[in-house]
Amino acid sequence: MAEYKEIHGTKIRNYTTNPDNPITGEVWYNETDNVLKFQYPTVTTVGSWRTGNSLNTARYAAAAKGTQDAALAFGGYSTTYAANTETYNGTNWTAVNAMNTGRSSVVGAGTNTAALAFSGDAPPQSALTESWNGTNWTEVNDLGTARYSASGFGATNTASICAGGWAPGYSALTELWNGTNWTEVNDLNAGRYGLGGVGTSPAGLTTGGTTGSITANTELWNGTNWTEVNNLTTARQSMGSAGTQPAALVYGGHPGSGQTNKTEEWNGTNWTEQNDLVTSRDQIAGTGTTTAALAVGGQPPTMGTTEEWTGPGQPVGAFSSAPSMNTARRNMGAVGTSTAALGYGGRAPNKANTEEYNGTSWTEKNDLNSARHSMASSGTTTSALSIGGENGGYTNIVEEWNGTNWTEIADLTTTRAEGGGAGANAEAALVFGGASPAGVFANTESFNGTNWTEVNNLNQARYQMNTGLGKTSTAALASGGRNPGVLANTEIWNGTNWTAGNVLNTARVVAAGQTGTSTSAIVAGGYTTTNVAFTEEWNGVSWQEVADLSTATSAAGGAATDNTSALIFGGNDGSDTTATEEWSSTSTTTKTVSTD
Repeated sequence: MAEYKEIHGTKIRNYTTNPDNPITGEVWYNETDNVLKFQYPTVTTVGSWRTGNSLNTARYAAAAKGTQDAALAFGGYSTTYAANTETYNGTNWTAVNAMNTGRSSVVGAGTNTAALAFSGDAPPQSALTESWNGTNWTEVNDLGTARYSASGFGATNTASICAGGWAPGYSALTELWNGTNWTEVNDLNAGRYGLGGVGTSPAGLTTGGTTGSITANTELWNGTNWTEVNNLTTARQSMGSAGTQPAALVYGGHPGSGQTNKTEEWNGTNWTEQNDLVTSRDQIAGTGTTTAALAVGGQPPTMGTTEEWTGPGQPVGAFSSAPSMNTARRNMGAVGTSTAALGYGGRAPNKANTEEYNGTSWTEKNDLNSARHSMASSGTTTSALSIGGENGGYTNIVEEWNGTNWTEIADLTTTRAEGGGAGANAEAALVFGGASPAGVFANTESFNGTNWTEVNNLNQARYQMNTGLGKTSTAALASGGRNPGVLANTEIWNGTNWTAGNVLNTARVVAAGQTGTSTSAIVAGGYTTTNVAFTEEWNGVSWQEVADLSTATSAAGGAATDNTSALIFGGNDGSDTTATEEWSSTSTTTKTVSTD
């Protein structure tokens, strides 16, 4: 057996308390507590759903096959019986060649490059089978019994199972596809339709559906016979399903009244409730595994919504205390990264103070020429802009920071405060939204180092937004804000236009911004009807709740390159504060070694 030193390269060492940067798996002796300790990465213990980009054609009762980052969706019902086919690359859906026959309540088997589509409602119930070769659909031999809302599964387009469905009547019929023909094999124990199914032709699972009443029944297929096993926790029909036998997920569906977002996991013996879908729905297309699944489309209303399931074992982020600022303030300008940040201006009263963070401490720098608060910001610790704001009245003053001093430059076209800002440096910036006594603005202005030019407006006029996100003037993010109520809206700037994106989970104003890019960011804290500590992480498509700030804070400054590390500083936590917190998308847990 290998000794500890051979594995970790050191002997067990003594420390007064704990080492500053222990190696993962390292064991040490804490002399203060008189115990052995070790540290390991903190990871999630359960999976979760997150919104992805939608189908190009919204629909329900479609089928999906493949993996989370290489999937195929086909058929369904939109405004008519759909033949549409789309492929998914883990980010976007792309329309490809359509099926020969449009139909809903279709099922399938295989992968995104070798799939089989069979049964469905054409109408009426259909026996049609089509094979997909990665480019085109080809009609092949029909099922023996026409049906829709059946259970379909199989690892390839040459070995598949079709079980149950409406034929008409609640069917128990099972057919096996061998790559050429369908053959009737042993029936389900209970005829039903709207059931979920996963697996391969020699080892599968069907669950749920309706026999005239909604059922939770689960049956296993061993290649010859069906066997009843433990039921779902929540009876339902028309759900999504993913995985294999013995590791499956079912999610959403119709439980008898309305739609559900419940997710359950099968471990080969029992079903266990997991984290819910973001959106309740039924007639979902599902595919993937218990660690990486997709929920695609559904209703009501007819939707193209895609959600991605990620299983347990993912890194857990956390905030930790960092050195405090010298001057307490809120509503300041802020730019930079988690190790090189700049905070300037703020209130109350109006402040001109500038402070720089070098990863270790905050240092006072030369002041703004015009004390103010609620300005938009862009740039870095060596090249930044302070844009507009309030200094007793609303202003259009712009000042440029060169790493040492602030200098007044060309004014904004539209006087405003509480807008958002983005930009790589003082020579290329964007300001958007905001307010003044003249009203609430959707106006966007672009700066080329000399002049401000009006460009296309936000779709939603707003102010008190989350101070803007973006490290260039051609790729920015606007989230949250007020007009007149508190907003959750997100908009994405592509250098020409603003496009609506997925909304925040918690609507809020004055959260810390300047904390990432249009594809990787966080927002932290803010105000709803009170200060909040909520933090959300943006992956370029959707927001997901992560670990909270240590202290509920609004109107703080923020700085980050992306969503993996960030600095949140100042703000108001009941009173104006100097507190600084540092975000890391990974964290560790320290445990005591039991010697009992």
